[in-house]
Amino acid sequence: MRAKPTLFERAEAAATLVAALGEMESAGQNIVTTLLNGQAFVTETHYPADDALDPHTRAQYYFHAHRGAAESGHIHCFLRGEDKTGLTHVLAIALDHDGRPAQFFTTNLWVTADNWLPAEALIPQLPRLAWPDAPAPAPVNQALTALCGLYRREIAALLRRRDKRLARHAAASQAEALADETLEILSRARIDLPRTLVRLRQSLKLPEADDAA
Repeated sequence: MRAKPTLFERAEAAATLVAALGEMESAGQNIVTTLLNGQAFVTETHYPADDALDPHTRAQYYFHAHRGAAESGHIHCFLRGEDKTGLTHVLAIALDHDGRPAQFFTTNLWVTADNWLPAEALIPQLPRLAWPDAPAPAPVNQALTALCGLYRREIAALLRRRDKRLARHAAASQAEALADETLEILSRARIDLPRTLVRLRQSLKLPEADDAA
């Protein structure tokens, strides 16, 4: 897939996302409960336990929670190099109390202690944020893959804002910006799926319809 998805690729991703969320919710589940799979929830524990690493795209994710009542938890998304080393954090996905994606955000290097890449090096790799064969529940893999495809342009903008925030902080402070623990969340973007679906329909000139998500 290209770095900038076409309108039809975004529409296909939206349909896949709605279907994956609908499949889980029809079974009385959501992203969080599907990943927990009946296990007791423990703060900071990774779900899945060994993370979900796709062998082909080398994209990786895990869910955990530690931020209190603001969310039900969040999913950290990473990319690895060709030899599956060089772990690089791309973004996190905050989930609301219904277990639905509510917000993208980026974190400072000290939070994840990974291999930092600037936005312009990461953005061409965003099509790799996909988990078709990751060892995790298929509906979650499908939902996260579709989410990252649908909002790829927004994620690119999020990463650019991350780097601008760091540059401003570095210019105003003598502390090393990437290691400054007063600087944790670098950029945020709300996920408004219903609004996105309406805009896609308008762009494709499709009639309004009820959504499973």
